[in-house]
Amino acid sequence: MEMQFDYDVVVVGAGPGGSTAARFCARSGLKTLMIDKERFPRYKPCGGCLSLKTIHQLDFDLTPVIENTIYGAKFSYCLKEPFRIESREPIAFMVMRDRFDQFLKEKALEEGAEILEGKKVVRAREKGRGTEVELAGGERFRSPYLIGADGAESIVAKSISLSRHENDKNGIALESEIPFDSSISFPQKDLQFVHLDFGRIPNGYGWVFPKKKCLSIGIGGMFRETKKMNPRQYFDSFWKGLDFIPQGTVPRVIGHPLPSFYDEWQRVSQGRVLLVGDAAHLMDPLQGEGIYYAIRSGKLAAGAILQSKEKDFSPSDLYQEAIHLHIYENLKWALPFSRFVFRFSRLAYEALRHYPELSHIYLQVLEGEENYQGFVLRVKERIKDLLKGRLSEKIRKAMASL
Repeated sequence: MEMQFDYDVVVVGAGPGGSTAARFCARSGLKTLMIDKERFPRYKPCGGCLSLKTIHQLDFDLTPVIENTIYGAKFSYCLKEPFRIESREPIAFMVMRDRFDQFLKEKALEEGAEILEGKKVVRAREKGRGTEVELAGGERFRSPYLIGADGAESIVAKSISLSRHENDKNGIALESEIPFDSSISFPQKDLQFVHLDFGRIPNGYGWVFPKKKCLSIGIGGMFRETKKMNPRQYFDSFWKGLDFIPQGTVPRVIGHPLPSFYDEWQRVSQGRVLLVGDAAHLMDPLQGEGIYYAIRSGKLAAGAILQSKEKDFSPSDLYQEAIHLHIYENLKWALPFSRFVFRFSRLAYEALRHYPELSHIYLQVLEGEENYQGFVLRVKERIKDLLKGRLSEKIRKAMASL
């Protein structure tokens, strides 16, 4: 007896990746259901910084949810020796994730997708020529295709044993929103700059992102021994070093896992189940950006499903190939470079400070006009110039891996 389907596609998770995948599937005529454990709009701890290449992935106007337009970046090392890069054109846009995600979800609904909110998926599996998800209340939904967009601790990924590589560890980000009020003496000149601070956070950095009504302040890092290291100590040290925040302030801090990209051959699909965004561990290992990769992979997942439906075979290989071509080819250069930067953070910072053109090239990476391969090769040359060719054995070996 052939399996009866409730939907053509079920998407678990309605964040940027899930809603994008659902939007493209529904637009193409597929009966699509999104399921999310939260009710929207919901608060989401996140810096909420959208790079230009993220904006380019969306085919609609984001003006209603833009909090701030960013024209430059301020860099510092342990909150000292700051320098800036500035652009005449916007380099990024700020959003609050509750409003941004709600906006993307509504766009998916406008295309005909449906949604179940406040419903937790507890199990997912392939079954026959389709898939099945089970909710906490016992309700089940069957579909030929399943997209897991349910975050770094993905239930879908764990259900089909695609959760993570044996040597992989999630990182951690801690973030707080500090409302603008009379006690916050934030410099007017910094309102259109993001501030990135290196040197304090192991395998990571601290940030200050100005928004319409608040400052988003946080740290993120790939902490090796999360049980032995207390990320809250790093967060407290960082924000207490910011002279515009009164010392009596006690920020409400929320933490969340950072899914680490770890290998250009990591699996993001199996049979008729595709993982997108954080569930697939698609994140820039240098800057921790995940929204772009969620949206990009959501589009690629929808495309793989549509192509496989036409030819009546599993979308897994199609999707894996697309991810490798459009995402892994770039991230495989970002991964060793991020390890170098966090290991030799002072050296990397000095190279960036002494050679401003590197900052502008990195902006091109964020815009999608340059890739990590080209950027890394230029950084290597500048480090050789900075050290006048006198490389230590440690640095020489580390640069050889780039």
